[in-house]
Amino acid sequence: MSSRTEGWHIAVCVKQVTAADSAPALNPADAFALEEALRIRERVGGQVTVVSMGAESAAVILRSCIALGADAGVLLTDKRFAGGDTLATATVLARGLEHTRKPDLILCGTHSTDGETGQVGPALAEKLDVPHTTHVLDILTLEERLISCKRMTDNGYEVIQLTLPALLTVHKGMNQPRMATVKGILKANRCGIVRLSAAELGLDKQACGLAGSPTRVKAVCDAAERQESFIVSGRSLQEQVAEIARLISS
Repeated sequence: MSSRTEGWHIAVCVKQVTAADSAPALNPADAFALEEALRIRERVGGQVTVVSMGAESAAVILRSCIALGADAGVLLTDKRFAGGDTLATATVLARGLEHTRKPDLILCGTHSTDGETGQVGPALAEKLDVPHTTHVLDILTLEERLISCKRMTDNGYEVIQLTLPALLTVHKGMNQPRMATVKGILKANRCGIVRLSAAELGLDKQACGLAGSPTRVKAVCDAAERQESFIVSGRSLQEQVAEIARLISS
């Protein structure tokens, strides 16, 4: 971990997705991860680096993050990365983070709107061999080598303490993301984005993209439309059960 006198190095993994108007946009959940990183930097000092894997167009998303307050952007871009599943994506992101100043903390959104798997964050933590937790609602304490946070569960919430370096996936709505400032926009326009290819990351072509993906998306379809509601007739419970059975079998 970095010396406390230097502050923390916080890496935020972000993704370019397609918005409702078909324009490229920052993945919504990642905006909360970035905001939390900026708030942590305000508490302990340090640097926030945004990292993304994608096409050259994703550089615009990185600049938008710098306009919001991030210090630097790293774009992992190569045709070999195309078509990668969550495991291949985590492999590339892990190698990219290893080429930056070692992060004390890595933040990710819980999921992306185009994939909805929620797998990249945990897979990345496993690749980096760092402790992690998911669906974080609040950062409770920050210490020299420890971070404690509150995370959402199916039955409420629980408090987790992790040894740094660590990775957290941030739950949507845990904070209120800030707006870009004129100063931030000017900085983003001047700031250079670091670009790293598969060769520069030392990645074998079998480790990334389709070649490094054990899973494939064979088809995508819309969810089934909700059926109209209905009222079950019958005066007695037995009559109502019989009516439901008839409807199910019809």
